Amino acid sequence: MRLIIITIPDSILSFGWEFGRGLSVEHLSVENRDVLRLFIVTAASIGAILTTIFSLLNGIFYVFPLHYILPIILVVYFYPERGVFFSLGIGLMYISLIYLLGNSDPILIAIATAWFAIFIAIGVVASSYAIRLREEQTRVRKVLDNSQDGIFCFDLKDLRIREINSKCASWLKYDKQDLIGKEISVIWTDKEEQKQFVTDVKQELKQEHKHGEREARFRGQDGTVLRFIISAMLVTRRHILCSAIDITRSKIVDEEIIKTLDELEHQVKERTADLERMNEKLRAEIIECRRFESTVLSGHPLQPKREDT
Repeated sequence: MRLIIITIPDSILSFGWEFGRGLSVEHLSVENRDVLRLFIVTAASIGAILTTIFSLLNGIFYVFPLHYILPIILVVYFYPERGVFFSLGIGLMYISLIYLLGNSDPILIAIATAWFAIFIAIGVVASSYAIRLREEQTRVRKVLDNSQDGIFCFDLKDLRIREINSKCASWLKYDKQDLIGKEISVIWTDKEEQKQFVTDVKQELKQEHKHGEREARFRGQDGTVLRFIISAMLVTRRHILCSAIDITRSKIVDEEIIKTLDELEHQVKERTADLERMNEKLRAEIIECRRFESTVLSGHPLQPKREDT
């Protein structure tokens, strides 16, 4: 009996510890995410090779080629630029095993050659499509990052920020990487306002209405309260993509204008009241002056004005 000792790298153990604690792939570090991808691709490739060896040694010739499609698709998904070279390499590995263990069966070799061509075709077509898709994603990401509006996306279930552009993060005095993966409540502290927004958006999604604009108060990293006009650009069952416009300065200016107008109105009212009092006093003096003139012209002695008792 042979004792087989398997040494597991510390990085894989670290990943297993994080995964065992219930963290999703999105919450893993970049290093652990790369280790996970490499581990999955390696396991799928070794599984396909071992299945081929077992099948050829036991006279099974029709099922095992399908197992090579999985690692090719995984490599195309994780590493699109390497998909063609990987499909070529694993295809050569497959056809080599057929030549070595297939007992020089011409039918089996012909079938293996056809499968080799299929592997190459899958790698070329899938890689080109994946590369174009990644380029499109990069282009969209650049457009969002260079947008003058703030843009952020958060999950409807766990309310975590999935993406935020640099413009929006700079308004909030954050680096964008510091916010990705955090709960939206870190910047949107008013939970009632947040809950109402999500409820309204879901309702509008069911009724297929246009998503309206709403005013929201966000809190920056330095604790300042910022005011935004937010609107839902795209809503799916899982995510909300929102645009945000910072109106904090314009709001402050509006409030200062309103305050100034109120002060001017108060001053005008006070000035108007003063003028009315002066007008009443002047009117009383005019009446007194006319009474004096009337008395003097009539030749009667001036009677003192009786005060009201």
